[in-house]
Amino acid sequence: MNDSSAPDGPRLRLTFEAFCATHERAWSGFARTQVGADHGAAELIVAEMKAHLRRNWSLALRQEIPAAYAWRLLKEHLGAWLDAQSQPAAVQIAAMDAVIGHFCRQARLSLETLPEQIGLLTAILALPERQRDIMVLTYCLDLDDDEAAAYLGTPTATLRSNRRHARRRIAKAIGRPDLSDRESR
Repeated sequence: MNDSSAPDGPRLRLTFEAFCATHERAWSGFARTQVGADHGAAELIVAEMKAHLRRNWSLALRQEIPAAYAWRLLKEHLGAWLDAQSQPAAVQIAAMDAVIGHFCRQARLSLETLPEQIGLLTAILALPERQRDIMVLTYCLDLDDDEAAAYLGTPTATLRSNRRHARRRIAKAIGRPDLSDRESR
């Protein structure tokens, strides 16, 4: 990392590189769930976010939870990318297909018909952003509760509560009350 925007000093560079190595899998995985089949776009978004983070690394280290700060940057860069697309809703719907499949496997939920699958997609997209992020982080990216909570800058108990509420909303929306009782995490 010899570019001029790199954090000053070997210790800051080392902490930045270690931080990125720790979190890049989750950043990239989440970006892929948002941009669909365009994995190149996901890589570009994460690279731009990392460059932004690198320029502001000293600020990130002063945050209570640096992972939450980086998560907000990722969300900002994803939002900007989606806004620049000609059909951002179509991109998000295509991207959520993988999330839905993984969610169904993790939640041991069988949806046989296309209307059931569309209903689940609609229910997930209708969740508040925080709950939608929790569902993606825990069910699609398989992050443990502590790690997902750190990204969101929230206590683990709050993450679990939000996930229960999200599951209940989804269960109600798709007419499957048993779904909210099958907490598999």
